[in-house]
Amino acid sequence: MSASESLPAAPATNAAIPDAMIVAEHVTARYGGKVAISDVNLRVATHKVTAIIGPSGCGKSTLLRCLNRMHEVVRDARVEGRVLLGGADIYARDVDASEIRQRIGMLFQRPNPFPTLSIKGNVAVGAKLIGHRGSELDDLVEWALRKAGLWEEVREKLNTPAIALSGGQQQRLCIARCIAVRPEVLLMDEPCSALDPIATLVIEDLMRELAREYTIVIVTHNMQQAARVSDFTAFMLAGEDRRGQLIEFAESDAIFTRPTDERTEAYVTGRFG
Repeated sequence: MSASESLPAAPATNAAIPDAMIVAEHVTARYGGKVAISDVNLRVATHKVTAIIGPSGCGKSTLLRCLNRMHEVVRDARVEGRVLLGGADIYARDVDASEIRQRIGMLFQRPNPFPTLSIKGNVAVGAKLIGHRGSELDDLVEWALRKAGLWEEVREKLNTPAIALSGGQQQRLCIARCIAVRPEVLLMDEPCSALDPIATLVIEDLMRELAREYTIVIVTHNMQQAARVSDFTAFMLAGEDRRGQLIEFAESDAIFTRPTDERTEAYVTGRFG
């Protein structure tokens, strides 16, 4: 039997996380008539790093976007099931999607600073929208840049174009921009895929530091990275029907050293994917 054939999903140890910041319940995501992920249940631990791993096309990024309502911005995309943030369903009819995206920030594969704005302007753009002004805004920009480990490198050039920074610096700038609006959760979709090894290690160290104050979910193809930075790992896989499913979920040490599902073991040991 091949690793991609449909098999019953292994029980996930979601019950081991009673203090979950985010709870996904029976989440199914569609693009038009195509089901991208099917019946996913996941509990994301507060102030921990949760990694989502799996081969290309298994729905990792789709699941990530479902957690802050970014999935619905795609034409004909929709979500079934519930996603709870602090116990409240973010897909409830009376919930403002923009507020959810403020509380659950997102970092993308490639750094995406606004090219027409300065370093300071990039960090301040979201904070301005929620009412920060003057010296309060200046203090917030400095605070966010310090949290992102970038302040000492840019303090003398805050008004220079953000696109003049290196790739690793741009990604940390995007982190600063994200946390400047005081989110509770940070979603990171392959945040190091476009970076060199040195910049990658800087971002990984920053993730561990930020996890003291934020709940972090990261999608990555890099098994070593997932093992290094995450506390919990979710393994996803698509069957022959191309529907992504959660196969196994546990503490990262267990996933990488003693997985309970043969498909998980095959993936983390490099036999496919």
